[in-house]
Amino acid sequence: MRVRPTVAIFLGLAACSAVAEGQQVERPYRLSSVDLKERVIWGAESRQPAGKGLAFGGQDQDADDGRPHTRLLEGDAWRAIHEDLRAKNPLQRFQRQAWKLRSDVKNACARLRYIYFQGLSPVEEATVLRTEGPRRERAGEALSSLVSELEKTSGGEYEQRQIRFALDHLQAAKAQIPPALESISADTIKALSGAQVHLELAAEAMDSEPPARALHCGIPRKKGDQDPPARGIVYDAKTGLYVIFGGDHFDYLTNDVWVFDSAKKRWFQRHPASGAPAPRANHRLEALGDGKVRMTGGYTYSSNTDYVGGQYKDLNDGPWIYDIEKDKWSGGDLVPSDSRIYRSGPFHPEFYLQGDKPNAAAFEKRLRELPVNEWVATDPPYRARLNRDWGTARIDPDRDMMLRWSGGHSAHGGTDVLHFHFAANRWELPIPVEFPLGQLYSNTGYPGGFNFNLRPWMTGHTYQNYAYDPPSKKMVKAGRPRHYYVYDPDVGDWIGRGNKPEAMKYNSCFYTLTLVATPRGAVCWDKNGKVHRFEHEQRKWTEIELSGAKLPGAEVDNSTIAYDSRRDRVLMFRKPYGKTPYDGQVYALGLKSQSVTALSPDAMDSVRASRYIDRCCYDAANDLVLMATFLEGGGDHTPTPAYDCANNRWIMLDIKYNLGSRYGKTTRLFPHGRSCGIMYDPKRKLIWGTDTDSQVYVLRLERDTAGGS
Repeated sequence: MRVRPTVAIFLGLAACSAVAEGQQVERPYRLSSVDLKERVIWGAESRQPAGKGLAFGGQDQDADDGRPHTRLLEGDAWRAIHEDLRAKNPLQRFQRQAWKLRSDVKNACARLRYIYFQGLSPVEEATVLRTEGPRRERAGEALSSLVSELEKTSGGEYEQRQIRFALDHLQAAKAQIPPALESISADTIKALSGAQVHLELAAEAMDSEPPARALHCGIPRKKGDQDPPARGIVYDAKTGLYVIFGGDHFDYLTNDVWVFDSAKKRWFQRHPASGAPAPRANHRLEALGDGKVRMTGGYTYSSNTDYVGGQYKDLNDGPWIYDIEKDKWSGGDLVPSDSRIYRSGPFHPEFYLQGDKPNAAAFEKRLRELPVNEWVATDPPYRARLNRDWGTARIDPDRDMMLRWSGGHSAHGGTDVLHFHFAANRWELPIPVEFPLGQLYSNTGYPGGFNFNLRPWMTGHTYQNYAYDPPSKKMVKAGRPRHYYVYDPDVGDWIGRGNKPEAMKYNSCFYTLTLVATPRGAVCWDKNGKVHRFEHEQRKWTEIELSGAKLPGAEVDNSTIAYDSRRDRVLMFRKPYGKTPYDGQVYALGLKSQSVTALSPDAMDSVRASRYIDRCCYDAANDLVLMATFLEGGGDHTPTPAYDCANNRWIMLDIKYNLGSRYGKTTRLFPHGRSCGIMYDPKRKLIWGTDTDSQVYVLRLERDTAGGS
């Protein structure tokens, strides 16, 4: 029987309709946390008598690919067998080809999405798209070649079934890759995203083991409920098969079925022709002893934007029975097998494709008409709605974008980096949001290492522990104890990691590793007063041997850093933790001399009442470091502190801003404090900022008319 390709349930919102009829979905809740001291988290295992058993799923916090893979119990020890499985898999080379195609299409989609959000004119867009044509042609040729080779491939009954399944999805992907483009629409991007999913499903069908997933995701029940925890793997003695169903890929839920033959030591994917229960995770499987498996419970995504809101909802739609020999589900309304559910709304890239096509010309006209010395909210449409506290934002001048990776603690905890396009006033989400299950909203309780999508989880706070690296044109994150991570805006994803030097490895380093972009590489200032520079070609951090004045260490919540491009120096600002006021001292590190100077600027006492000393940017046009703060006790519109680099003094600028209200308290509507980002745009000579709610602000600063006393 030929398998019909499906990506029937694409978004979480669509999933709700699939489980709505006659079924109940409970209110959103938060999953319980797991013990992060365990190397493998969120995995499942099934132990049998005589020391036999199978383990699969979860995240390996120490593995370079984030996966614990398939493990067999031998006596008292678990042994990974994925290398043996790959070596014996006749379809493995085709899996690699399909996955490479998937990556090529994913990257092509990222490039087209970037072009789309730049808001180019039709002529400009057509010119740029001509350079993308050869890439699409090569991908199309490689896809046709793979299809042709697979059609000629022989094998056993299982291999032939998987090849047919893969071919259906490869052909579906090919149909969604446009051969030529003169312009880009939202539908173009959606089609390429769909092609990516088809290629993923094709590659997974030819792999030697199931795709990674979380199976045991925590205990969602209320305290006192005695329901047993989820069991993601079950062994059926009659058939000698282990069964897994569904699971959480972090960015999507699935409803695929795989069985592991304990005698042949091999995985087999099933494709129930009549369908399967809706995608889910954290369900319970039980072997009934007669070749059937009972499945109950599980959750779906809630896509909740409430503050510290629950991101999961229980599915009370069972029980379900799976007949292993007949490969058939019964028990309720079925949906197509091998389907996925993604989060919806602002947690999915398609949310940001709504509305009119981005238009740079219209927004540039708005920017030319900006008032002087006044923070103006740009009100970008389709903003991220879960708060992004405890971080900053960085400018990517090469792509004319703001990069925003902020959250942790009681805020957004995803691996996604938001892109803001200055030219068109639009936010872009490059990948579907993924959350770390029960660790979400924790402080120091986020998992370590790569997840199995090869992305780093949020640290408890991102603060200023990442920066753009101009030589590599990438973003580098240093806030993990052992590794730094690299983000490539061109592909909208994390692309690798490396080891940090010992001086940058310390507990909760995300609080104090404070980074800034410089022409020779991102520079990092740590809690011990040491400074390192990122050398991307050598893939390492090099300590700068300091001379001159003693540099204090960066302080949590009370430090910030800027690069003075006119003098090729890094400026560091620090006040003691707690209620001790800022003394106004500024430390300068000359990057050529490697010498530190305590500048002791004039009017140091004038900044003692600064509300925060933890975000700033250097404005090259005005030769000022603008602090993202205001003075305490100065009324509704207090002066904005700035450091005058040429005259080595503190000045107070009269910059207008609006007032608002939050939780019954007055708020100042401009970027300031520990949840904002602020940056200088050399192309337009403007200052941009964003806040926890993804509102964007812009300022045209004219120093001569802004006071400066």
